[in-house]
Amino acid sequence: MKVGFYTRLAWSNLRKNRRLYLPSILTGAGMNAVFYIILTLAADERLGDVKGGQYLTDLMPLGTMVVGLLSFILVLYTNSFIIKQRKREFGLYHILGMEKRHVGHILFWETAISGVMAVAAGLLGGILLYKLCVLIICRILKVDSILGIYYVSLSTVAPAGIYFLGLYLITCVINRVSIARMKPIEMLQSPNTGEKEPKTKVLMLLVGVLTLTAGYGISIATKQPLQALTLFFLAVVLVIIGTYCLFVSGSIAVLKLLKGRHRFYYQKNHMIAVSGMLYRMKQNAAGLASISIMATMVLVMMSSTVSLYAGIEDTLESRYTHQVYLNAGYYVGDDYQKIPHDQLFDMMEQTAEEQNLTITYHGEQRYLGCAFGYENGEMLLQRTNEFTPDVVQCFFMTQEDYESLTGEQLNLNGKEIAIHSLPSNQRRSVDGFKLKENEFTCTRQLDSFPISMEEYSIVDCFGIVLSGEEEFQNIEQLQREAYGDHASEVMEQLVVDFSDRKAMENHYEDYFDALRDKIHLVAEADEHSNGGFGMSVNCYWDTKEYIYGLLGTLFFLGLILSFAFLFATALVIYYKQISEGYEDRNRFQIMRKVGMSEDETKDAIHTQIMLVFFLPLIVAAVHTAFALPILIRLMRVLLQSNVLLFLGCSAASFAVFALIYLVIYRMTAHTYYHIVS
Repeated sequence: MKVGFYTRLAWSNLRKNRRLYLPSILTGAGMNAVFYIILTLAADERLGDVKGGQYLTDLMPLGTMVVGLLSFILVLYTNSFIIKQRKREFGLYHILGMEKRHVGHILFWETAISGVMAVAAGLLGGILLYKLCVLIICRILKVDSILGIYYVSLSTVAPAGIYFLGLYLITCVINRVSIARMKPIEMLQSPNTGEKEPKTKVLMLLVGVLTLTAGYGISIATKQPLQALTLFFLAVVLVIIGTYCLFVSGSIAVLKLLKGRHRFYYQKNHMIAVSGMLYRMKQNAAGLASISIMATMVLVMMSSTVSLYAGIEDTLESRYTHQVYLNAGYYVGDDYQKIPHDQLFDMMEQTAEEQNLTITYHGEQRYLGCAFGYENGEMLLQRTNEFTPDVVQCFFMTQEDYESLTGEQLNLNGKEIAIHSLPSNQRRSVDGFKLKENEFTCTRQLDSFPISMEEYSIVDCFGIVLSGEEEFQNIEQLQREAYGDHASEVMEQLVVDFSDRKAMENHYEDYFDALRDKIHLVAEADEHSNGGFGMSVNCYWDTKEYIYGLLGTLFFLGLILSFAFLFATALVIYYKQISEGYEDRNRFQIMRKVGMSEDETKDAIHTQIMLVFFLPLIVAAVHTAFALPILIRLMRVLLQSNVLLFLGCSAASFAVFALIYLVIYRMTAHTYYHIVS
């Protein structure tokens, strides 16, 4: 047979089976477009030059791997489904005189045509949508939009196209092997296979219960953010295993239990629904589990990335009680000579006048920040890698320094202390603590603390005011003896606020460059200086750029990956509806023949379809609810400690996803009813 015959027959088959192939082509095109966009975002040099754009290069390759793996699974899944639905057709080809190799040629050209269409449409769509994605990412990063029409690079077009063409080539090989191993009689009888009542797999049911319970238990029992970082992926794996096992075996066990209850089962609607679902679960349990897992992934990604981005301003405000924290000095021999704060402030004020800026506040902060082990109310001085109990971070300052910064009188004496606890702490309050032979008693709980501690909020943080300099020096000496070279230094820094935050945001780099030049002149003016100098700056605007770059990129990546997983969810649901439509068409006709009215038959089928269809959504909601405790801990690692904001974003994400899920159901249900009617 000539190639032209195979291509004409393949094209004809694609048109006749467009209900199967069109969603596959559209999904392949969509995934290819997403893959191309993520790949190009990482390679676009223009984005690397904008503020925060450097994180695209670091994080987008992760998105490329996720989308690439998901695309691989989807392409194989759709191919497997299509081959399964067309086995009888291939059997007829064999009866009509075609050999298996001829059927293999037809499948090759069908896959080649559909694959080329998907890749071409995907690359074209990715190129057209890339500009929109760049505008969105610039908006998220809060930077000026990049000018220009489109950015097209062969360095990303070629890999994206080659990867997806390679996926379709793999399906061609799988199809040829599958056809070669099939027997004609198996092809003709494939629609009727698997009709025996499924058996309950007790071992799988037990594994599902144990793994799911273990995954939920890890989420609930994990208290420390650093532990959450390491245990989260273990919990995810356990929940995935448990979900598949319980859908495959647990659902069958529950349905058989209902079937055994005669009073419940032998009612018209119950008998039809239970028997139909029992048969349905055997073939579709894995599909339902996949939908549940993908839905959970979408919910987790949406709620996490949205809450992280929405909480950026709150995070900045909580971390910066003042706008600028500054130290400067120069080297005299091997010694570092700090510039006095009053002299440093004069230079800052002079620089502000030169650039038409106004300083509204300045002050000095002096504190000691160090980590301790905490056990039964006692602070333990150990090296960091030797901590066996919980770790806490403490910031100490004297009563005199606290009162000068806040104007609030505490009247502490001796071993009396005042403590401020971060709202995100597991221990909301501490009555005191013991350090070596020193025992301190808390006489006052503070509502605020002049030192920002949010940066260290991955562990419990406490701001502690000591009664005097003697106690301060004692603690500093004890931690120095315990930690040696790793001991914390007493921090002394100048804090400054500017009147116009927006104006300073636009000029802060020029401002600190000019200030650095003045510090250099001071260093050169000292005849004992060796010319080396330094300036340590921690400012609101620099951190804002960093946080918007990191969390903004995560937010965009979460959006585009959620979009990809929605593609996958919609495809699995669509093929599930088609599969069940063809299976239920004969059952629909049998019910009519045995005396059930058309309305009764539709009601029975509609009921079980609704139950099965929305079961993954319910399971995804349960998974997400049990994941919230460990996700809250992870949010603290990523600088987000606002629990109410995260819970609100989680609820909103579920509402949006449930609405999209309902739309997908309505669209795919129309195809289902068209098949069975």
